[in-house]
Amino acid sequence: METTIVWLIDAHPLLRSGLRAQLEGNGFAVAAEAGTAMEIVRNGEAPSPNLIIMDFAQGADAVASLKSAQPQARTVVFAESAELSHLADMFAAGADGYLLKSISPNALIESLKLVALGEKVFPSMLTDFLGAMRANHAGASERVRVGDVALSQRELDIIRRLAEGYSNKSIAKELAITEATVKVHLKTVLRKLGATNRTQVAIWAVQHGLTNSNGSRSPAMTNGRKPA
Repeated sequence: METTIVWLIDAHPLLRSGLRAQLEGNGFAVAAEAGTAMEIVRNGEAPSPNLIIMDFAQGADAVASLKSAQPQARTVVFAESAELSHLADMFAAGADGYLLKSISPNALIESLKLVALGEKVFPSMLTDFLGAMRANHAGASERVRVGDVALSQRELDIIRRLAEGYSNKSIAKELAITEATVKVHLKTVLRKLGATNRTQVAIWAVQHGLTNSNGSRSPAMTNGRKPA
């Protein structure tokens, strides 16, 4: 099996040492390590990595910089907790994996092998959120334009129900998703519409014909056609 060349980035030498001990001999070879992303990039003598493992505290900007400097490398972020907003920031910056520091050694090795093979890896409790991210970043063919706003079908489904008075819990139940996923979509909708609260979203939905006055849902229109 081909050895995966790794760069380690963490401000704590002891943590880097422990991670190196887990990796060496398991198909990985640590070619360089440093306390910061900037420091490791400045080391021009280090072999180009296949995999970069870095502490969450380095920040999303560091992830983006490393992806720009080493586009061939896969990047994994280690974090203390599974926060939806943190996962969003890191994946948006180009991370390929988001792992918790509480992960077991065996699970760590298997997860890193998956990332090296091209898979996305993240805590299982964030599965629903990744689905929301994919929906929010879907291609234009999977989106619907309402006025001058491009929305995913899931966002439209949520807007319609919100305008009809559904609670987050009720929306989640009807669409077979979690309340956390509903909240993620609503946050995106608020940003797209320039709205600050649910009432403004509901008013926008009524103005654009996304609901019927009798409360039954009506499909949105775009370019004279109903969305699928």
